[in-house]
Amino acid sequence: MRPLILTKFHFASLWNWRNSYLGRFIEPVAYLLFLSAGLQGALEDRTGPYAEFILAGMVCLLSFRAATASMSDVSNDRKWGVFAIYALQGGSTMGYMLSIVIFASSVFLGQLILLLLCSFLVFGGSAPDVGSMSSLAGLGILLVIGWSGFGAALGGKINSYAARDLVVTVTSLPVILAAPLFYPISGGWLGIVAAFNPLTYQVEVLREPAAVWVLAVAAWAVVGFLLAVFTLRRAESLSRER
Repeated sequence: MRPLILTKFHFASLWNWRNSYLGRFIEPVAYLLFLSAGLQGALEDRTGPYAEFILAGMVCLLSFRAATASMSDVSNDRKWGVFAIYALQGGSTMGYMLSIVIFASSVFLGQLILLLLCSFLVFGGSAPDVGSMSSLAGLGILLVIGWSGFGAALGGKINSYAARDLVVTVTSLPVILAAPLFYPISGGWLGIVAAFNPLTYQVEVLREPAAVWVLAVAAWAVVGFLLAVFTLRRAESLSRER
């Protein structure tokens, strides 16, 4: 029951930090309404139905954002003693990570539902159907679990706001823009960078899911989750950050 109690407190943060979370819901909608609407006419000949192309990219964007959100959540829990109190009461590290994953997955589903509703405004009748979105949601949750794990592992190691902000600033835009989330990438130096970007391969799985690659996404989720558990078990329960 302890992970569920802790999950309740994570959900309470939606209201306590509502301005920050509002930004997490506005950002993907802004990408969809403005960026995708502008690119659709120029790229649809290369991508096929652009609605399906961009929504798979948006799922990858949301899953990647779960990494930075989980990193901040874990860092704050360690800073303010939440993780330490949970451990002192007999809570396990795996249970703690389960609460992080449940919360991150719930936020992801809320963002995805909002995107689906907005996609009807942008794409009209060409918007993906509920069945296609259900498949994207299932694979997206696996990606969220993996990215949340990697973010939580960083949150267990980094004890500085400045270092954390640097990681987010340096990685976020390059990782997002150097992957075919909003537009195809072929050749040139950007193609070389994209070849080392995990989002490049994850978005291709979402667009053309095959059994072997679905298993790879499941393995990604397991590896990220276990890495976080391994790291947090060896991290200081109460960080020195003040």
